[in-house]
Amino acid sequence: MELKGVLDDKQIEVLTIVYLVFLPLSVIGSFSVLVVSIVRWKQLQEQVHLLVQLALADLLAALILMSTSVFNHVSFESGVVICQYLLPLSLTFYFISFLLVLVYAWKSKSPIQGWRASPTEDEVGQSQCRRKIVALPVYAIVWLIPIAMYVAYVHTPFITSADLIKFADLSVNAIARNNSKYCTSCILFLHVWRDSCSDPEEIHDDFIKISLFLVVITVMLSCSVIYYTIGKWYKANKHEGLFPVEGDGRSRRRIRRVFSTARNMVMVILFCWTPALVLILLCGLLYRSRIQQQSLFFLYVIQAASVSLHGFLNSMVYAWRRPNFTEAVLGENTPLVGQDRVAFFDESLRSSL
Repeated sequence: MELKGVLDDKQIEVLTIVYLVFLPLSVIGSFSVLVVSIVRWKQLQEQVHLLVQLALADLLAALILMSTSVFNHVSFESGVVICQYLLPLSLTFYFISFLLVLVYAWKSKSPIQGWRASPTEDEVGQSQCRRKIVALPVYAIVWLIPIAMYVAYVHTPFITSADLIKFADLSVNAIARNNSKYCTSCILFLHVWRDSCSDPEEIHDDFIKISLFLVVITVMLSCSVIYYTIGKWYKANKHEGLFPVEGDGRSRRRIRRVFSTARNMVMVILFCWTPALVLILLCGLLYRSRIQQQSLFFLYVIQAASVSLHGFLNSMVYAWRRPNFTEAVLGENTPLVGQDRVAFFDESLRSSL
């Protein structure tokens, strides 16, 4: 069976370059947040636990995806076998990142649960201890479930040495007929078009597509609902004396920042992963039509760029674009008023005294 209408060598090379250009931004952004958070661990409060995990998951996902792009660029001989393991592994860490984003949103709902006007020190200590005890199993679940799914994925009967040999033989034959490296390319979502190269991995491909849809849409909708609820709470209580009144409009600016931060956290997922979801959906719908895969090349480019920026945008939204993080890192946070009643993502990361 000849491969007709699929992406040619030049288009695959363009996709590889797109990954290699944009992925370093995510590596630098995630790595910087990870290093700074660890160095300033004692100076940062509770949020640093989630920031470190989020930066680590984004960093690992970007590094693995970048390594597959390097293999693809240099035509690594064993790349076809390695891709069977590395591409799903990169998606595994992206899934972990999604779940951490959901945990971050869940922890941000604390203001709608109500506060005491002036909690005692003992109650504060007990509350922090209780949160730490609850957080540990939650973090363990967030990391272990995707990793367990990956282990089950690579150890199912669908990936065996026989399948890999069959896949490699098919690739060689396809290359001989079409003078193309399409079958041996290590590009994310390249074979969602259900070409002959992906026949041995059809069940695995379906599993990845369904999982991606469920995880991304669930996280996106859940975060939207949570942050919308927080926004309604702020609007309903901003005149109830729960926020300090300052003549310079500082409270109003902080409330506006709450809405802006919540919106940006949801927009990162929407911007980075909507092209991938649209691509997968269109490939499934148009496969049996006369439309060829090459006609979706522009969408492949957009998807490659947007996915590659996931870690970079997360580092901006959750860290470097937030004044409370940068002030805490630089040791410049000396608030004029107390900020006890703020959302988790707007809580001041105060320096230790």
